[in-house]
Amino acid sequence: MPRKALMLTLALPLLFSVLLVFPFSLERPHHGQSNAIQQNDLRVRNLNTGKSYLTIQEAIDAPETLDGHEISVASGIYYEHVIVNKSLSLIGEDRSTTIIDGNGKGKVVYVTADNVEVRNVTIQNGTFGLWLDNSQNSKIIGNTLHDGSYGIRLYYSRNSEVIGNNIQGYTWFGIEIKSSGNSTLRDNSMVDNRYNFGVNGNSLSDFINDIDVSNNVNGKPIRYLIDQHNITIDSLTFQEIGYLGLVNSTNVKVENLNVEDNVQGILFAFATNSTVSNVNAKNNWNGIYVAHSSNISVSGNNANNNFDYGIKFFNSSGSIARGNNVDNNGWAGIGVFKSHNSIVEGNEANFNTYNLHIVYTNNSVFARNSALIKPGASTCYSIAVYYSHNNVIYHNTFVNRLLYVETRNGTRFTPRNSWDNGLEGNYWSYYQGPDANQDGVGDTPYVVGENNVDNYPLMGKFSDFTVTLGGKTYSISVISNSTISQFQFGSEDGTISLLATGENGTKGFARIAVPNSMLQDLYGGNLTVLINGEQPVLERKWTDELYAYWYFSYVNSAFKTVISPWLIVAVASVFLIAFVSVFWFLRRKRGDKSSIVSGNLQ
Repeated sequence: MPRKALMLTLALPLLFSVLLVFPFSLERPHHGQSNAIQQNDLRVRNLNTGKSYLTIQEAIDAPETLDGHEISVASGIYYEHVIVNKSLSLIGEDRSTTIIDGNGKGKVVYVTADNVEVRNVTIQNGTFGLWLDNSQNSKIIGNTLHDGSYGIRLYYSRNSEVIGNNIQGYTWFGIEIKSSGNSTLRDNSMVDNRYNFGVNGNSLSDFINDIDVSNNVNGKPIRYLIDQHNITIDSLTFQEIGYLGLVNSTNVKVENLNVEDNVQGILFAFATNSTVSNVNAKNNWNGIYVAHSSNISVSGNNANNNFDYGIKFFNSSGSIARGNNVDNNGWAGIGVFKSHNSIVEGNEANFNTYNLHIVYTNNSVFARNSALIKPGASTCYSIAVYYSHNNVIYHNTFVNRLLYVETRNGTRFTPRNSWDNGLEGNYWSYYQGPDANQDGVGDTPYVVGENNVDNYPLMGKFSDFTVTLGGKTYSISVISNSTISQFQFGSEDGTISLLATGENGTKGFARIAVPNSMLQDLYGGNLTVLINGEQPVLERKWTDELYAYWYFSYVNSAFKTVISPWLIVAVASVFLIAFVSVFWFLRRKRGDKSSIVSGNLQ
């Protein structure tokens, strides 16, 4: 037999025997050895059935896995999106090493069944970390969540327990509780999430939750207070506040606080007769949020650079927003939703997408607010009014854009509001009407929409200032195309000063109104106006039952304006207006008028 044939004859049986042994060795490892699938992949075990699985989801979906079972997850990284649709427990071997990773998207752990427990795992790298969606009586205990958009979300999931979790580094919410009442939170830490914590809902029961100070935001305790009455909350009574929520409370004063980095800087829910003042609320989703409440006054606060609203009233009648600065908020400065009989006045609401946002709100007053828009901001509006009736809107400064909605789902809807107080309306930067009689009020109406007309549009911005003298309070108003600021009153000498600035070289005007009662009390009823020692371009002066008025023009610059009982004078770039008292006994003695004093108003 040839040598090659002999070698082939000997090799074939050997090859055949190897082929027979090889598949057997894959299925039957030697005693004491583990194949790759058993040791590295079958790490998820149903403790009730004793069966192991490749993934967490496979263990949950297995037909033999029933309600009440416990799924044990060994240490390792599980790249999956887990849907828990059975009432079971999902328990990690070690919190730091049992990791569920969403691979940068989706809901990492999404719970839709009741009576679920998720314990002792790390959840990371997904849009939502752990979401309870209509899941009642569930528990989230001892987990670490980081990196994603939303950490823990309770959504219509009552009677939940959220205990001992660490939530860090989410680009939106840390823990959000939405319509999930009777839930308990203990020992949760939220750090460096964009909006760490917040509660929302539609009924009182949605807000009744057991949330104590063991929960903290950036190291500061959460103050979630229920059924509080006749108390003051400030930096003295509570030296550290990570989040402040007040529920079902009355006669509460909140003042002198800094609140930031939460879903709501301050929350009032189902509260009455309470106040918020001198609060700085920034970098929240909503700066100050008042929901389902009545007679809440929000005054003298700074609510700037919040993502949604600076100040928002929702379903809260009798609300008051007065004298607040609400600038550069992502959606709106002040929002009033379904909050009838409210007052919004004297606020600086500038450079928001909607400076004033009025929705389904009736019988309210919006007055003396500044609503400026950044140049070129084509999608921003000074005021937006949706489906709201019988409101009075006047003495506001509206620069550039108005949004007035008159249709709903294609159906014509014509709300009727008053855009003036019967004498004066608002300043509209687009208004180009004449002012022939020089009273600071346009001679032709400004049409807002059908059956909505400002009959008395202002020719300049409206400003007013209060003066207290001898126990009496007076209001002085100015309409001017200059910017009026730095108002000061000297109580000893009765001097009023303010700064009027405008574009250099342009023609400026001002109309000043002083109460007649103030003229009698402070000035003896006789005034004059001098500029550089001479009569200015005083184009008109007149009086009515309540006020005396002066209308004069000038060339715009930076002017320091002084109103004094003795003299109003302007020197160089300083523009001085003086109201000079006429001494009755001097006139009587001399029998004539001083050369610098005018007689009674014409």
